[in-house]
Amino acid sequence: MQYVSDHALAATATALLALAWFGWTVRHAGPWTRLAPVVGVVLSAVVVAAGVVVAVGAWPDGSVVTGAVVSIYAAALVVHAGLTRLCTGLLASTYRRAVAAAKDENKASVTTGKRWVQLIPTTVSLSTALQVGVIANTLDVPLLYVGGAAGVAVALLAWPLGALLRTVVPGRRHRPTVALVHPLTGLLTGATLVLTAVVTLLPPP
Repeated sequence: MQYVSDHALAATATALLALAWFGWTVRHAGPWTRLAPVVGVVLSAVVVAAGVVVAVGAWPDGSVVTGAVVSIYAAALVVHAGLTRLCTGLLASTYRRAVAAAKDENKASVTTGKRWVQLIPTTVSLSTALQVGVIANTLDVPLLYVGGAAGVAVALLAWPLGALLRTVVPGRRHRPTVALVHPLTGLLTGATLVLTAVVTLLPPP
């Protein structure tokens, strides 16, 4: 059985993830493209607030959340965060060693291993999609699996889409593809998450 409160909790958790991604994107976007993630931050915050209100109001009607469920989810969250941190650390390790070995005046020009560092946002985006799946399983909200699958898709599409935009948007060809991919990854991931949260917040059938 699906409960309104669980859908609201799932929407709240997903919107919090969206809020984090939009906040990260604000710091990596240019002055002319910063409006979109700022709007995303505001929208995510509104969905979080709405989710909390709905969850509290519907809580007496029932929920799958118990002490055991919370413990299992907390353990899964810790393991998931640890694996994500391990993966990103491995991606950054070659570059960090190269920077540490370089002389002070040459550290800024180190490129060894930098291409792996550039994959960190994509890795974290994929990890976020997996986290949405964990939330779906924990709260028994199957709709979130669709959002998780969409998250995987946008994480993988950000690179080819960034390369395409670099060739068709005036004034972007002189910039590296990664300069577009990173904010694009954040924007697409945040948008997917907040859309998933909004749909999930609707009452279950």
